[in-house]
Amino acid sequence: MRVNADALLDSRPIGSLQIRVFVFCALVALLDAVDSQAIGVAGPLMAAGLKMSPAAFAPAYSAGLLGAAIGALAFGPVSDRYGRRPALLYTTGVFGVFTLLTAFTNSFPLLFACRLIAGLGLGGATPCFITMAAEYAPQRSRAMFVSLLWAGYPLGNSVGGVMTSFLVARFHWPVIFLAAGAPTILLVLAMLAFLPESLRFLASAGKTAAALRVARRLDPELPHETEIAGTMRAPAARIPLRDLFTEGRAPTTILVGLMLYFGFATTTVIVLQTPTLFRQAGIPLNTSALLVAIYSLVATFGMAIAGRLLERFGAVAALTPPFIGGGVLLASLGLVDSSPLAAGAIMLLLGLTASVGASGAIALAATSYPTAMRSAGTGWAMALGRFGQVCSPLVIGAMLAFHWTPAEILIAMALAPVLGGACVLLKAKFTAPSVALSPPATV
Repeated sequence: MRVNADALLDSRPIGSLQIRVFVFCALVALLDAVDSQAIGVAGPLMAAGLKMSPAAFAPAYSAGLLGAAIGALAFGPVSDRYGRRPALLYTTGVFGVFTLLTAFTNSFPLLFACRLIAGLGLGGATPCFITMAAEYAPQRSRAMFVSLLWAGYPLGNSVGGVMTSFLVARFHWPVIFLAAGAPTILLVLAMLAFLPESLRFLASAGKTAAALRVARRLDPELPHETEIAGTMRAPAARIPLRDLFTEGRAPTTILVGLMLYFGFATTTVIVLQTPTLFRQAGIPLNTSALLVAIYSLVATFGMAIAGRLLERFGAVAALTPPFIGGGVLLASLGLVDSSPLAAGAIMLLLGLTASVGASGAIALAATSYPTAMRSAGTGWAMALGRFGQVCSPLVIGAMLAFHWTPAEILIAMALAPVLGGACVLLKAKFTAPSVALSPPATV
């Protein structure tokens, strides 16, 4: 008997194996955010210990983000070629080990190197876990599950904010990185034992025996002689980055990538840079960490519903208002940056706007490509998003060097989400209105 892997996953209700995959992927996203939050709060203390100004220390924030951009671009195609599971295990292990090693750095070059290599793992893991979750989700609700998965990121920011607020008041900064890295190593060991390979990948790559073993865990009643077939074979001889710009995909590839560039630049300002900016405006560091936790907790909800909004209302209606609204709120934050109460209220509203735009763009990327290039396409978009994260601290560092006030910096950075909203509108003009580019039979 011949069974199509897509049909098997799309026709069945969500089962325990799929839930396990989603939970593992969400935990990777959560720990990714905990790591990012760690450098955001520990950064001012590390700069003081190294006797460096905020402007001179700014490349330390960008080191991990630059590594993440390179990792997302490099490991997306690797995942398409060799499998989601091995790529995810390797990249998660890399960022766990080098997050731990960050705690033992005693010079800026060593710190920069550890953050860069940890970033390679962080960025490389992202297209792997997004693709893994997308391929275990039924096509009808794929965007919803991807955004639910990415909600682990702001939840990790919230957990990290509370954790670092507690640790920074009681211990030296290295403890923050020990607390962020150790759970990541434990997660790698758990995934090694309990995480299966993507069924759609196994079928599309022609690995029928392995595909059948996974399929029978989804449906134990399948006969042992069943052949699990994929609708498309993965390329065996090349990495399909060029294919992202052919067959009408170029506008989506470029514009979704730019949405993530501007969206991630915005969330980086909120999560990584506001502690430094608030501190200069007179708000204590531990209070700033709690304000970031407020944003992240609300953003968890915002990101969780982004995919459902995308499925129901389409990209323009679901994503344009959050992007532009986030720009208005970020500019407003610059006017109240010395008042913890007012800043907290705006951070809460930012969690319902800026986060929805970025998460919706991720879901859009994950639903826009067929299996053979899905991880590469998602990795490309995430790489542009990571480059947005790289540029954001560098731009703010330059502004600080020119003695811009926190209010002026936040108002200037509010342009990023507005441009993200413009990209949504341009995509609607130059591409088909459906969420996915490829027909159901080829995803």
